[in-house]
Amino acid sequence: MTHPTLPIDPRLCQGAALWLVSRELRPGDARESWMRGVVATLQVGLHFDVVQLPSGIVENGICGIKDRVAIVDHFRMAGLTHSVIISRTQTRYFLLVPPNTYQDWAEPGTQCIGRDHPTNYLGVPAPAHREPPGAHWLMPAPEDNGMLCDPANIRLLVGKAGRRQGQTR
Repeated sequence: MTHPTLPIDPRLCQGAALWLVSRELRPGDARESWMRGVVATLQVGLHFDVVQLPSGIVENGICGIKDRVAIVDHFRMAGLTHSVIISRTQTRYFLLVPPNTYQDWAEPGTQCIGRDHPTNYLGVPAPAHREPPGAHWLMPAPEDNGMLCDPANIRLLVGKAGRRQGQTR
């Protein structure tokens, strides 16, 4: 069954939307998904790898606080100002990092997916989708490589959570 072709919103052909799909084999499929209000399945390892952080690691770094403003501030204080998606269930964060980060990633409790991972795809919400329901961008979508998360900053965020967890034992 085929879906009727939707007219593409011009905003999905510029900025972050353009950058996110520019290396996809079928960028129109991603744009059409976004027009229908669903995540687009993008291949990891082309523009970016992705680090998955369970929400507990993030919240543990700020004493278990689950408030959105506090979480955004927590990411910003770690130097993470773009490229963070929160899952539909709000139990996982997906941080877009430079390609090949997966090759030397070894942070406990996290996972980094790159081009060689058996499931090297990520459901990516439309760049303007910044609020629930569904998966959404906690921090703005990247418009270029310079806006990807720095793996060193993610390690600092994870390390802070680990130190805080050690203090509560």
